[in-house]
Amino acid sequence: MELQDAIILVNGARVTVADVLLQLKVTGVFRDEACRLVENIVILEKANELGITVSDPELYDFTEAKRHHWGLTRAEDMNEYCRANGITMEQWEEVSRSELLRAKIRSKVVEERAISDYFEAHRELMKTVSLSRIVCSDQAKAEEVKQWALAENESFSDLARKHSKEVTTRIAGGFLGSVKRGMLPKKVDDAIFNAKAGDLLGPFGENGSSTIYRVDAIRDAELTDTLRKEIADRMFASWLHNAIDGTRFERPK
Repeated sequence: MELQDAIILVNGARVTVADVLLQLKVTGVFRDEACRLVENIVILEKANELGITVSDPELYDFTEAKRHHWGLTRAEDMNEYCRANGITMEQWEEVSRSELLRAKIRSKVVEERAISDYFEAHRELMKTVSLSRIVCSDQAKAEEVKQWALAENESFSDLARKHSKEVTTRIAGGFLGSVKRGMLPKKVDDAIFNAKAGDLLGPFGENGSSTIYRVDAIRDAELTDTLRKEIADRMFASWLHNAIDGTRFERPK
């Protein structure tokens, strides 16, 4: 398929391959996919170095699972998918082979023991804090509301429903939910993760408003399946970054 080939006509207007590439570049998707291709080359080299391959039976099982997930169970459906996207079945299988090779390399370089060790070393940084907050228009109002909360004449939830200007949390009595480190501005983050359950913090200036936080609960991190995957993703990304750092790049002549 050439750059000026039309992939579709819209009321007689041609949408070409070049048009699609331009759109991908403008939206930033092109760069992301180019980086992905660089990663695939680095992964292939590492796989050759480690003697890791994808067998035909493995590829068959993997592509069959993909086809069923996408609802392309019939041969004619798969052929139509390839035709509509301007690719061959062989090209689709080659991309699938790269995906499977990436998964095999990932399982090789990110071992279960390494995930557990990473978790233990960073357990304190992974705890979560359950928060409620009241967002006021200015600091003076926030200070006043905080004093009312400290006096305990009214509950924090009732004060949030009466005085918070943040609609979503106001409806929930100020309840924000659980947060991890780094999700809030640093000065708020530092205060929250050094506080105790029940502490009132602030006011903090945020986005032109003034916010009071209540620490509802502090939860230690648990190595759940979700967190295990998150750690594995982080470790593999770090490994891949280091591998790419050692790669030689040249502009074609």
